[in-house]
Amino acid sequence: MDNLAEVADLEGAWRPLNPTETARATYYLGAVSRYIRRRWKDVDQRITAQTLGADDVKDVVVQLVLPKLEIAPVLNAKSWSQGAGPYSQQVSLKTDTREMFELEDWMVSVFEGLSSTVALPVFHAPPSGRYESVFIWPEGCE
Repeated sequence: MDNLAEVADLEGAWRPLNPTETARATYYLGAVSRYIRRRWKDVDQRITAQTLGADDVKDVVVQLVLPKLEIAPVLNAKSWSQGAGPYSQQVSLKTDTREMFELEDWMVSVFEGLSSTVALPVFHAPPSGRYESVFIWPEGCE
């Protein structure tokens, strides 16, 4: 099966990739595509039937792959800093997660359509007539 996004999509979102990054990007594009197909088995059928936008899926794949292209000196590092002075190095590791890729809420909503199924809250307020004497605002007085 083809990947759900291509290297050109990554380059369009970020910058031109060198040969090493292209090889890494190709691997992760395949890994993310397989991950999405395992989680949502009908992705290809929905794209073909045009009930799921191919560009929306590409957006999700690209955003999952981009962090993997930035090589950290320590595996699973969330942030790191390095000093040239007395050779200091500080690393913050990611929290323990069982997933190779972390899906954000907007990514899940692309596949599950949460935005169209979530009911919006309904607001009801009492009429203001009974409370006007309690709240007298000086700027409203003449």
